[in-house]
Amino acid sequence: MNKEFLYTLLDSMSVSGHEIPLQKKVIAEMTPHCDKILTDYTGNVVCVLNPDAPFKVLLAAHIDEIGLIVTHIQPDGLLRVAKSGGIFPGTYPGHQVAVHGCAGTVYGAVVRSKDMDKADLKVDELYIDIGAKDAADARKYVQEGDPAHLNTYHQEMLNGFLSARGVDDRGCAFIILEALKRAKELGCKIGVYAATTVGEETTGRGSYWVGSNIRPDVAVITDVTYASDYPGMDPKASGEVKLGSGGAICNCSIANQKLNDLLKAVAKENGIPYQMESYTGRTYTDADNLHVTGTGVVTALLSLPLRYMHCPSEVCHMDDIENSIELLARFLCRIDENTDLDPFH
Repeated sequence: MNKEFLYTLLDSMSVSGHEIPLQKKVIAEMTPHCDKILTDYTGNVVCVLNPDAPFKVLLAAHIDEIGLIVTHIQPDGLLRVAKSGGIFPGTYPGHQVAVHGCAGTVYGAVVRSKDMDKADLKVDELYIDIGAKDAADARKYVQEGDPAHLNTYHQEMLNGFLSARGVDDRGCAFIILEALKRAKELGCKIGVYAATTVGEETTGRGSYWVGSNIRPDVAVITDVTYASDYPGMDPKASGEVKLGSGGAICNCSIANQKLNDLLKAVAKENGIPYQMESYTGRTYTDADNLHVTGTGVVTALLSLPLRYMHCPSEVCHMDDIENSIELLARFLCRIDENTDLDPFH
C-alpha cells in the first residue's frame, strides 16, 4: 500500500467543482499501473485494466471534498462565501483556511465573534479574513468562484487510526486505485475501470457521466459511512459499524443481493474482515445516479467506516483501508461474465 500516495490525496485541494489539479496527480500516479486512462469533459478520470475484455466492472469513488466558494469581496477586504457540499458552518469560525486564488494559494482565518456561538449558524454568516487592506488589495489574490478549505492535513494517530480532511471520499479513491494495482498483481482478466469521479458532494454529475460513458456490467461504489463507535451515534440507525473491523457491505434497495453475497463469500474465503450496514432509499453516494445509467447497472456499495464526517478532521483506520483494497482486488479476480447475478435464479 502506497501511503505516500494516500497522503497526497488527503492533503491536496479538491473542493467540489475544482478537482482537476488532484485528478492530474491521479493520472501521474496511475499511468505506470494501468493499460489506459480515460478522461471526460466533466473532470472524471478512469484508470483501465484489460480494456479489451468484454466483461467490465466499474469501481467508483468521488475525488471531491466539501469546502467553501468565494462569492463576494467586501469593501474592507473580507471574503463572503457559499458552501460547496454539506458543510457544518459551526465548525468553521476561528479556523485557518487555505484559499486557492487566481494568483495562487493565500491563507486566512474564518472570522469568529461572540454572536456566532449558536447552534443554527448559517454559511452566509461566515467571513474569511486573508489580511487584505481592502477590496482592491484582496482582488490581487482572489476572485469570485475561488475555492477554500480548512487548513488541516493528515496526522497518523495511535493504533493505526488516521485523521485527515476529506477522507470522504479521497480515502476511498485511494482504495479503488490500489485495488486495481493489486488485482493486476493477482492476474485479473476482466476489464477493470477505476473511476475517481467529480461533483458527488454537490451535483452527482461525475457518476452519471462515467456510468453513461463506460456502460459497465457491474459497478461497486466505495464511499464512507458513519461509524457507530463514538459518542452520540446510535447503531439502530443503520447497524453497528466500528473502525478497524473492516469495510461495510451495504444492504440497501440499490444493491444487488447476489453481488453482496459474492463480496461476502470472497471476504470469508480470504479471511478478510467485513461488516454489514443497511439503508433504505437513497444512499447519498455515487450509487444513486450510477445504478440508473444506461439500461441500469448491477450495483453494490462498500463503505469505509468514518468518524466525524464532514468535520475539519475526519478519522478512519488504516486496517479498514487495507482490507477494503484486498477485498475489492480478490472480488475482481473472482467475478466474470459467467457469474450469475440474476435475483430470479
